Amino acid sequence: MRFLALLGIVAAIGCTNVIEEKNVVYDERFGDSTAMDVYLPDNAETGRPGVLWIHGGGWSSFHRDVHTDHAIRLARAGYVSATIDYRLVPEGVYTDLVKDCFCALAHFRANADAYGMDPNRVAIAGYSAGGHLVSMLGTTYDLAETAPDCGAGPAAPPNAVISGAGIHDMRAMPASSVVSDFVGGSKSEVPERYDVMSPILQIDTETPPFLLIHGTADLFVDIEQSEDMQAALRVEGIEARMLTIEGGGHITNVGSDIGHSDTVVSSIDTPEAWTVMSDFLERTIGAP
Repeated sequence: MRFLALLGIVAAIGCTNVIEEKNVVYDERFGDSTAMDVYLPDNAETGRPGVLWIHGGGWSSFHRDVHTDHAIRLARAGYVSATIDYRLVPEGVYTDLVKDCFCALAHFRANADAYGMDPNRVAIAGYSAGGHLVSMLGTTYDLAETAPDCGAGPAAPPNAVISGAGIHDMRAMPASSVVSDFVGGSKSEVPERYDVMSPILQIDTETPPFLLIHGTADLFVDIEQSEDMQAALRVEGIEARMLTIEGGGHITNVGSDIGHSDTVVSSIDTPEAWTVMSDFLERTIGAP
């Protein structure tokens, strides 16, 4: 896949080696369903920024290794980076997944000293269903329905959010078993749940800055989801940047050369996305 080649852009600077801590369980109650892999720059620096990656897959599939290459790339650039698993549908439904992600974020921060990381410089990033979950973490940290009871501490907002092709208004999603299985019913059956799971309804003046990335030809998640989220964030005075990938879809996107036969998997893997993400991270949580 073409995004592997993009690793060289950052790998050429900063650290050349990465320390890997695999299968770190962040919630013993659910074992391997709630594990993370942590990637550390191979140096003795402290107070480094961190990035937590949350994978997509319709809330029911895939694994944290979807973002392994992204995490390693950032670790080589000097960030502490981690990828997480969470309970998937049908093991986890509705707010279970959000609570798991909050517990992962709390565990990541609770171990900041061991990782040489500043717990107040942590961004979260995700794509598709992962884009929805990171937006939930950015907006529902004080919502009773999503408050976790994890051992590492209470829910706290990240310092910045990167949401690629995320769902921000669950009410606007077409009826499908993927959505209803996750939420626990249809819009007519449990409308209040669709409200809770819509980050666009949970924004307040304390919401952290957002970077939204979306392809104009996304057939799974309409680009209006990100456009409307940006507008809603700005109404509350929240920094909200948006990168539009012209012609970008949900599953495949054009690589670095327009019209080139090679493709990358998602809009966040495009060269322009990595340029914008790097700038956003530097401005919000600071450079390593």
